[in-house]
Amino acid sequence: MKGKIKNGFDSLPQLEKDGSVHHLGIDHSKIGEGVILTSNLERVELIKDRFDEAKRQAFHREYITYTGRYHGVRMSAMSIGNGCMPTEIAVEELRHIGCMRMIKVGSCYAIDKDIKPGTIFIPTGACRCEGATLEYVNIQYPAVSDLDAFFALLKSAEEKGVEVKTGIVRTHDALFLESPFAHDGVKERIAPWQKVGVSCVDNECATMFTVASILQMKAGCIYVVTDNLETGEAMDYEKDYENKIIEIVDIALSAMEKLIKGEEYEI
Repeated sequence: MKGKIKNGFDSLPQLEKDGSVHHLGIDHSKIGEGVILTSNLERVELIKDRFDEAKRQAFHREYITYTGRYHGVRMSAMSIGNGCMPTEIAVEELRHIGCMRMIKVGSCYAIDKDIKPGTIFIPTGACRCEGATLEYVNIQYPAVSDLDAFFALLKSAEEKGVEVKTGIVRTHDALFLESPFAHDGVKERIAPWQKVGVSCVDNECATMFTVASILQMKAGCIYVVTDNLETGEAMDYEKDYENKIIEIVDIALSAMEKLIKGEEYEI
């Protein structure tokens, strides 16, 4: 992949003797033309079950990879673990093996009082309140969704009759400071972000958007809102959570199919 980035910014692949990248444990032959990413190791099993066919390619550290076909289109599903450093590693190593399209599925917490738990949320961009991307570029560089990925997600949701909300997510590194499990003072910590219109908080989105953008990859994200940190409301996990995750996975798969096929649609 060396020399194919217009800006000349690239990293060297850390390869094993069999040619696989060190952390993901796979080479270019074992990855699809696009990949659905998730932080949750168990959720990758749910994603691959929505494929027409899928085969496990690797399980190394927090990275589990399945590759198969969805509507005949070759793509992959991969777990990437929690937080920004494993996300950054995944994006870099996916580039090393030639996979340039990714959509992350997962959950987030709302801080906008008008966003109800159970809402499907597609970030337009993210506040870079994590440390990984500061190693790449100063804070003035934006973390934004790839437009093709963003509109593919919107179109896929529309086709499935699923209402979504869009907006800005704040990506940060400390789950126990801004979550339903936070130390005292969470309302005070989220207040400055509420004032400037941030909708939700998460732990990976800004890293994926920023690194993918620098490396000229296509990255998008779709979330289920599980809790609202302002109102204290939470979804019924036992009743609704798995169905909502399946809903966003199906939207992501449809969007990835569009991305790989290069479909165009009116904006």
